Amino acid sequence: MAAVFVLQVGFAVTEAADITANSPSKVAITEDARAKARDIFTERCATCHGIDGHGNGPAAANLRPKPIDFHSQNWQKSLTDDSITKAIIFGGRAVGKSGQMAPNPDLENEPAIVAALVEKIRKWGR
Repeated sequence: MAAVFVLQVGFAVTEAADITANSPSKVAITEDARAKARDIFTERCATCHGIDGHGNGPAAANLRPKPIDFHSQNWQKSLTDDSITKAIIFGGRAVGKSGQMAPNPDLENEPAIVAALVEKIRKWGR
């Protein structure tokens, strides 16, 4: 039981440090990272958020609350890039949103790919 506690505390400290250090605005985004982000969005995110980012993916009809429409100006203004980054890596619960938003822990050490995902999401808000 103590090992689990130490692991959780260690994870929380690492999580906060990584989010700050890998802020999307501080990461250079390569074309390779953008290509990988496009693939990841298509494979993982579009199921709920839709290929066009309108929150209308094939699984969206069964979800409550509905997935975010990335084109919503109000939503775009309500979150920082760091919050979106945290949601992508650690899931919706990490930012006080729906636990149905799955985490992507494999992206924690891929700051350029995550930054490219944030960039993609932000472009829909323009």
